[in-house]
Amino acid sequence: MAAPAAFPTSRATRRRRAARVRAGIAVVCHAGSFVTLAAMLVLAATAGALADGTPADDSAVTATYER
Repeated sequence: MAAPAAFPTSRATRRRRAARVRAGIAVVCHAGSFVTLAAMLVLAATAGALADGTPADDSAVTATYER
């Protein structure tokens, strides 16, 4: 014999709950996209600094342009 549901819910309640879950997933996806974009910008800045030939020690980083 199957166990009865602990909290019987109506169809409208299930749909509202599903809508909230979908909205929550959308928020998490948007936040993840923002974090990914920020991480890619940090990596691009790091790669640019490495290619620029800035010093590796703790001295101040300055941009110099030689001709």
